[in-house]
Amino acid sequence: MRYIFTILILGISLFTYGQNLNDISARINSEPLDSLPKFVIKMNETEYYFDTIPASINPNWIEKIEVLKSEDQKYIYGNGNGIILIYPQTKYFKQISLLLDTIPNNPEQIDKPTLDSIYLKALNSRIELQLSSGWKFIEPNVQTERIKNNFDQNSVYKFLSADELFDYAYKHGKTLKLYRVTHKQISKDTIDINFGDLALKVKKGIFFKGGLHFREANYTIACGGTNGYIPDYRFVYDKQTKTWKIIGGSCKSPDWEDK
Repeated sequence: MRYIFTILILGISLFTYGQNLNDISARINSEPLDSLPKFVIKMNETEYYFDTIPASINPNWIEKIEVLKSEDQKYIYGNGNGIILIYPQTKYFKQISLLLDTIPNNPEQIDKPTLDSIYLKALNSRIELQLSSGWKFIEPNVQTERIKNNFDQNSVYKFLSADELFDYAYKHGKTLKLYRVTHKQISKDTIDINFGDLALKVKKGIFFKGGLHFREANYTIACGGTNGYIPDYRFVYDKQTKTWKIIGGSCKSPDWEDK
């Protein structure tokens, strides 16, 4: 079990290693990697969600680790990139609960309808995208799948499946610009929404990488570097009005003014 835990932590460190470059690009073959899998520590009916495994968890406390592979199971936990379930031994439940409750930056998870409404407001606040010419293709993920029906056929935003994006790109010069929309939960009442640019290049042929297939999709991710994090939109919950408001970020919004 210790070896399994060590491998998981090593894998995380390779993905999260920082870069000092001002401009970074990465190329990913076949499917885009939106983020790391979600880690869920399960103790009977109690679940703790993490982006990485807490270093304070002793591997000897763990009874088993389960990796969810089916799409239905992954969507239940709100992460299309995969879920890793961690089951501690029963005798360590109380000890682990006390430990996890003291870990900072482990906010209560925001419910899906609320998160959906925040995504919708962020997309509708991008006035410059809505006024510029051409469709804006949104990269498919678990979150955009839930909100896509809120946009009608006249919307500038187009939510296509991976296969539909491939076919469209192939018919229109074999390249296509996509917008990636993701969120970062800062606390139970603060959510960041970020937009990213993807360049999709597709081709048909006979390919043997990872098995025989006849289509290949390459995604190029443009990043702004890591010299200071500024979200595109920062939402906070206003307890008086009981609404989520944009209070800042690098993208301008009609709801706030930079004072």
